[in-house]
Amino acid sequence: MPVGVPRSLGFFYLHPLYRTFLAELGVRWEESSYTSESDLARLDLCPTDEPCVAVKAAFVHVDNLLRKGCRKIFIPAVVSLSETSYCCPKMMGLPSMIKAAFGLSDEDLISPVIDMRDNPKGWPGTWIRAARKMGVSSQARASRALREAVRALRAYEEGAVRSRESFWDTAVMGHSYILDDIFGRGLLERVSEYGPVVTAENVSKEDAAAALHGIFEGERLWTIEGRILGATLHLIRSGKVGRLIFVSAFSCGPASIIENYVAKEAGERGIPLLSLTVDEHSGEAGLLTRIEAFMDSTRTPARRVSRAVVPAGARADRRGCGSGTPDKERCAVPGPGGAGGDPHGRTLAFPDREPFASAIRDEGPIGLVDMGHLRYALRALFAEMGSEVAMPPPLTEDIVRLGKEIAPEFICYPMVTLIGQMRKHAEDGIRKIVMIQGKGRCRLGWYAQVMEEILRKNGYPVRVVSVDSPLPLSEKWERFVESYRDLSGDAHFVRGLRGVRIGLAKIAACDRAVDLLREVRAYEAERGEGDQRFDRFLRELDEARNPAEVKAVFAGYRRDMKRIPRLRVDPLRIAIVGEVYVVNEPFVNKSAEKILGSLEQRVRVYRTLDVTSWLDYHVFKRPRAVIQYGRVVSCAAPYLPLSVGGHGQESVGEAVLAKRLGMDGVIHLFPFTCMPEIIAQNILVRVSKDLDIPVLSLMISEQTGVAGLETRFEAFCDLLEGRRKRSL
Repeated sequence: MPVGVPRSLGFFYLHPLYRTFLAELGVRWEESSYTSESDLARLDLCPTDEPCVAVKAAFVHVDNLLRKGCRKIFIPAVVSLSETSYCCPKMMGLPSMIKAAFGLSDEDLISPVIDMRDNPKGWPGTWIRAARKMGVSSQARASRALREAVRALRAYEEGAVRSRESFWDTAVMGHSYILDDIFGRGLLERVSEYGPVVTAENVSKEDAAAALHGIFEGERLWTIEGRILGATLHLIRSGKVGRLIFVSAFSCGPASIIENYVAKEAGERGIPLLSLTVDEHSGEAGLLTRIEAFMDSTRTPARRVSRAVVPAGARADRRGCGSGTPDKERCAVPGPGGAGGDPHGRTLAFPDREPFASAIRDEGPIGLVDMGHLRYALRALFAEMGSEVAMPPPLTEDIVRLGKEIAPEFICYPMVTLIGQMRKHAEDGIRKIVMIQGKGRCRLGWYAQVMEEILRKNGYPVRVVSVDSPLPLSEKWERFVESYRDLSGDAHFVRGLRGVRIGLAKIAACDRAVDLLREVRAYEAERGEGDQRFDRFLRELDEARNPAEVKAVFAGYRRDMKRIPRLRVDPLRIAIVGEVYVVNEPFVNKSAEKILGSLEQRVRVYRTLDVTSWLDYHVFKRPRAVIQYGRVVSCAAPYLPLSVGGHGQESVGEAVLAKRLGMDGVIHLFPFTCMPEIIAQNILVRVSKDLDIPVLSLMISEQTGVAGLETRFEAFCDLLEGRRKRSL
């Protein structure tokens, strides 16, 4: 029987590699057809609604191959295509999602890995093992097939380069799995009727990479998205394109980052831009109508417009677009609804707004942003260093609104709240804001610089200083020192170490106090006593001036909590897993743990994901944390063997571990469009079925209401209680 090869996320870009590898092995293989209209009606084969349309389509392609008699499915896990960057988490997690959805065995799912960043020497071995699964036992033959496949991919990339042409009428930029499939093929045909069309694949890697040099750590962007962005910037800056169409899938995570840079460059250079977002509900007629309207309105004379370079930082001259008539709907520059456009394909223009740079002081306090109870540790840290700080504005609906007005359309909820806090700081006259982060597989590593760009283009001349871990020292120490001096006023490192010491003490005390509160809520005779004592603990913790005082504050808190009268009950045991910000920020998750702790059914909540656990593993590598992390990853391995960024793999592993520890159920919390957690959510459907443990996955956004959350929790706990009674 043939091996099935679905047209999925990695296929359109890497198809020369896949095809050549299989052909050189001499195995029979069958490739699925392009996505059809009838396929779009079957996207419910994907267990969850949140993945982008390209991921959903992959499930239909696999189903079609299985129906044709293919018993083995070939889907590589594409982790990294370069030494400096990762690929989108969806390309890493797709094989595991497919395996879980269709119940495929390890022998039936052939999933070699491409990982040139973290495992440059080891990943070819996975292709040799894949060859064995397809009946080719010769290691030499498999190695030769892979070498030929890599050579074929490079030849294909070189053959596709046509960007040395002098001028292109239109650049259509987006992922190949969108542009080469059902949504993009008709679009490209229609646009080509107006003149020559160029895509990202037509721009050389060298030109695209050179264009990214102007973006801080641009080489660390996701590989494919970096190529798209670099190609776009190259075409615009070199005056080789007259207008630009940016096509992305609904809720595409990487696109929400790069579209900001695309829109900024197009606006500054006077290039008309149309942003289109597609999903399974996008009709071809509607897309083509928008395309035609955009092309007709920007028809004359595109070549001259493309060469009119506006100095960086200046506003685009809207009169330079289209026929020369002032029209905010023709020359697209980023607007408050999102960078570059909206899901309806409208081109957006900046609202007229005067920057208020005169209200911003050159020197002044450093603005802080928050997560959970981190503010107490941050205040102590900076106070010890002698730095003046402005505490994070408390999260409110008004802060969320401030963020939503200027955040990209499909960015996740954490960025909305964080940029809302930053905007409030800026309106209060704060010019320098600090954020802790590090670049990895998910979008968090790009938030600081993207938010700085967004704030500046909306008239707030702020600087966002990102602080990353100093480890490994050989790579990150120098930049860590620069950040420290910037934030501390070059204070002696001894003061910084004292600040770190008290900050860590407060973090540890707070995390332990929260867990003790979860226990008290489950048993306390009078509801609310534990919360009242915890509120006092936070006030006392904030006033503690050294680790000894922190220790004393916690000791008093623990003593008082143990004195609270308790009932003799057997509470439901529920594990909370998910994305770190949503899980740890009570305002964002609508105080989910407090709601659970106040339900009629007594509930003991368990959560291991907190700041202390993250630091213990990722920074300090404490033995207990390393052992626990390994245990979680081991539990996840049968379902999700690769890290997909964020805490996606840990969410799966923690759910499996919850079953082993005898928990009654799992609640999975994650923000709208979170790439790693969307993968986890999809796989948790299989985990729940296999292990017979209820899992409630809840996507949290600014639209989430407390009443709705309470109703879901009550129903979930009723289910768990019913299961308990039936098992007696």
